Amino acid sequence: MWLTASLVLWLTVCAVQDLLRRQVSNWLTLPAFLLAGLWAVWHGGETLLLFGLVTLIMVWSWQKGVGAADGKIMAVLAVFMPAGFLLAVVLRLLVGGWLWMRHGRAARFPAVPVFAAGAVLSIPIQFLSGG
Repeated sequence: MWLTASLVLWLTVCAVQDLLRRQVSNWLTLPAFLLAGLWAVWHGGETLLLFGLVTLIMVWSWQKGVGAADGKIMAVLAVFMPAGFLLAVVLRLLVGGWLWMRHGRAARFPAVPVFAAGAVLSIPIQFLSGG
């Protein structure tokens, strides 16, 4: 439970910074991303595979204009809170799709608060599954 609480606190700080500045500092995201990478290498298997896939998608997305902080945050969620990662992806697609339909493809929004909401909404799933 301490890991979940730590992640929620970290995500809250990142989300507030994203709302206020429309970017999240590397000093917030890079240490967590590196820790998630080390954890993934240590545990191997599905954890490492998921971290690697999310990181590859992050690099590709960054080249297409998505913020690097978004990708680092998603990689951290993929490693430490997989249910939160999945729910964050779904919410991001729903919110992004709704905004694009309403304001066109050029619509931009701070995604980290959406990721944080997905992570928080996944906590009951984690609790019920014993994780």
